[in-house]
Amino acid sequence: MTDPTRPENIEEIIDFAIRREREAQDTYLSYARETQRRSFSELLLTMVEMEKEHERKLVELKQGRRGLESFTPPKGEDLGLSEMLVEVPFSPTMDYGDFLILVIRREREAEQLYRKLEGMTTSADVRSMFALLADEERKHRDWAQERYDEDILKEN
Repeated sequence: MTDPTRPENIEEIIDFAIRREREAQDTYLSYARETQRRSFSELLLTMVEMEKEHERKLVELKQGRRGLESFTPPKGEDLGLSEMLVEVPFSPTMDYGDFLILVIRREREAEQLYRKLEGMTTSADVRSMFALLADEERKHRDWAQERYDEDILKEN
């Protein structure tokens, strides 16, 4: 792949999604280790496990090639990957509010990617898997948004 924002095949798109799931795991784990908010740390550790499960499903799809033939090639379609490659600086010691904003953004991007992938396949099983992943990412985003509204906006 010469341009990471324009994948040439479904394997490259799945590889991108796997990398993003791994980044989410690393980010959430790093912050969970640093935060003094115990309940928040526990929730992040739960999210790490969920992101690992997402990664496992994607790897299984790619390695087993189960359903990959059902995808319509992107053919230069802009999947919005360029927006997802713009990194928000992360530090395990960053401000809680900034971290929540980072989570909201990343989870929204993951949901959007999985929704697009859901629409690119004719396989009911694969479509169902991407719908489930998108729904879980939306729940993560909604949780982070609720935390932000409750913990940050109410404080200000």
